[in-house]
Amino acid sequence: MAMFIFDEVTSDADFDELIALLWLSYSRPRIPLLPLLFPADEADPDGRAKAIETSKRMLLLAHHADPTGHWFKVTCSDTGKIVGGCRWHVNESNPYQTGAKLVDQVDAASNETYQAPTYETGVAQEFASLILGQMLNPRARRYVRPHTHLHICFVHPDYRLKGVGTLLTTWGVEKADELQIESFIEASDMGRGLYQRFGFVVVSTDHANAERESPPEQWEALTKKFLPYFWHCMWRPVGGNFIEGETKMPW
Repeated sequence: MAMFIFDEVTSDADFDELIALLWLSYSRPRIPLLPLLFPADEADPDGRAKAIETSKRMLLLAHHADPTGHWFKVTCSDTGKIVGGCRWHVNESNPYQTGAKLVDQVDAASNETYQAPTYETGVAQEFASLILGQMLNPRARRYVRPHTHLHICFVHPDYRLKGVGTLLTTWGVEKADELQIESFIEASDMGRGLYQRFGFVVVSTDHANAERESPPEQWEALTKKFLPYFWHCMWRPVGGNFIEGETKMPW
């Protein structure tokens, strides 16, 4: 019987397998976050592979630049393959206090208008900046207290509902309980039930809005390609002790 082994990622070499798995997971079912962050040239037969390579490079840069971040992997004992991964951040103070951005950290929130860094100037960059900014910029207002934050969590489609997601979620929840701090997640519908079992509650469900007066044809095409897109902002109070009607929501 296969066993699942949970480890912190300590080698950059793991990112080859991890990031390929991230893209696979987000394609079944399709979650538009990755192709919005790291666009592929659809005219290039190698466009997707180049987008994956770009994302790996930028996520590695962000990982090495930010000491609050921790990547984890789950490996299947039978195959030796990575079947799940995540990135938790542990912030014992407000990470957005200065509004400073790390170079090339694609998910850094600040009080500035978000500009998608992987696009050339034009309609596509305007669209991606608008949509991604609706998720990323509010972090600077919402996540101001000490907290753990699950930025990314993904499981191979063939290994879902086998306990891999539970292993990936447990570390950040236990760290929060150890430090007596809150936790936050921006969850898809698929992950919502898992996180609720750990004591997370939905604070808001946000829908990306691309409305624009007299949009150009390319804008309309991008809207059809990437929307609808929504996410649940989920919060876990200190100790996971949420009492309906009594516990005060964070925002």
